[in-house]
Amino acid sequence: MLKLDLSKTAGDFHLHLQVQVAPSFVSLFGPSGSGKTTALNLISGLAKPDSGEVFLGDTCLFSSSRRVNIKPQQRRLGYIFQESRLFPHLSVQQNIQFGLNLTPAPERRFTSGEIVEICGLQALLNRMPAALSGGERQRVALARAILAAPRCLLLDEPLAALDHNARLSFLRFLRRVHIDLELPILYVSHDISNVINFADEVIILDNGRVVGHGPPKSLLDKMISEPLVASADLSNLFEVRVDSHDPQRGLTLVASEKNEFTLPAISAGVGEQLLLNIPASEIILATSEPSGLSASNILRGAVARINRLPDRVFVEIDAGEKYTVEIVEATVQRLSLAAGKEIFLIVKASSFRRLSGL
Repeated sequence: MLKLDLSKTAGDFHLHLQVQVAPSFVSLFGPSGSGKTTALNLISGLAKPDSGEVFLGDTCLFSSSRRVNIKPQQRRLGYIFQESRLFPHLSVQQNIQFGLNLTPAPERRFTSGEIVEICGLQALLNRMPAALSGGERQRVALARAILAAPRCLLLDEPLAALDHNARLSFLRFLRRVHIDLELPILYVSHDISNVINFADEVIILDNGRVVGHGPPKSLLDKMISEPLVASADLSNLFEVRVDSHDPQRGLTLVASEKNEFTLPAISAGVGEQLLLNIPASEIILATSEPSGLSASNILRGAVARINRLPDRVFVEIDAGEKYTVEIVEATVQRLSLAAGKEIFLIVKASSFRRLSGL
């Protein structure tokens, strides 16, 4: 548990952060200038609060009243920045080893071989940073940070320079690292789809103040309202396995954990794992099971939650897996939607977006 009670003033900006962060995958969310990076710098010790306290479990990292201010390198916090900050004159192997060398042997949690395998770096060990893609560099930075045996990882939008598909693939990978290594993560983001699909909790900052804290889908109205991300397009991300191809009809059949889908023919081997996205605005709702449609995918589910915003409505549907659907208020009224109501989701094969292989 990370316990924060921090205040910091810089010019006209004042940050006050009073929150307890669970040991899970937590996103610090808000618009530019809301104080996200400042918060990470205060937690890590790169900046000093004007007043307050920082506790990591029972360990006091900072306290103005007790006059405690542990040095950044002694806080056991891994910090990954927007830029990977690898040593350009060292190979991937040498960069990773640097993190291990910083850690006294009794405090080491992992071997370099374990982390190289988890981060998928086996083929890159002899390369120099200049020869790596942006995603590869961030994986190396993550491996280096993990080998320093942190009790928590702090990530300051490390995917800002990556394209959309690369960001989502890295986040999925990061989520797996969090689960496999039982490593708490505090991740700064202003991308609402990333928060909705990957975070266990979200802390919403606006102008230096916490305006929401809890499960992301329960705070959707706060995340997507002004002055945050009023025009954001929400994604439904999920993993599927390629089951079969039908060349004559130009189709590919895939299966997620709970559902099966028909897609336009894709280039992927049977058994291959893929990451797919269905935009929230691409799903149609029906209150009775439809027939005679051109759409190939019909899922039975129930309304779990309705989030009403000034100009938009998002309906969360439980169809074995959770899906978010964007509609208008008139549709809510016409279909008499309410929590618990049975509903059918209709998804055209062409609505799926393939993001990556896994």
